[in-house]
Amino acid sequence: MEQDTICAFDALYTNQQIQMLKLAMPLLPSVYRSFLAIYIKFLELQYTMQTAKQIRFSTDGNYNDTSMNFSTLDQYFCNIMPYVSDEEKGKIQKIKNMFQTMEQFKQMQPILDMMAQANDDSSSDSNQMDILKSFLSEEQLFMFDMFNNSMT
Repeated sequence: MEQDTICAFDALYTNQQIQMLKLAMPLLPSVYRSFLAIYIKFLELQYTMQTAKQIRFSTDGNYNDTSMNFSTLDQYFCNIMPYVSDEEKGKIQKIKNMFQTMEQFKQMQPILDMMAQANDDSSSDSNQMDILKSFLSEEQLFMFDMFNNSMT
């Protein structure tokens, strides 16, 4: 699947001339291949700049929208896994866990709000909050505090 996406992107920013030059690479002596590779990359950059002027990336003309669609972020992480090192895979997994934890806290927030409204006594609220926090790991506690601070 991700290979198809990469090929589709490459096909969008190339033309027949560039493709023919790429196919000619194995025919040339090795001393000339690096020069041809640089020339091909230059042509691709030039073609990409020309094409980018013509393509409208937004159908509604709203270029001020810089928000990211997090619903497809998990799919993106899955697609890039074959291309990253083991260390980077660990970092990506931590990011995925962070998003999952934040989503769980978002889901818990209405429950916590209801509990706070049900008990006017502030000591009772903090006691219930302490009970809930006792079920969280240190990492989740950190995320909870960070999320809670951002909501206030």
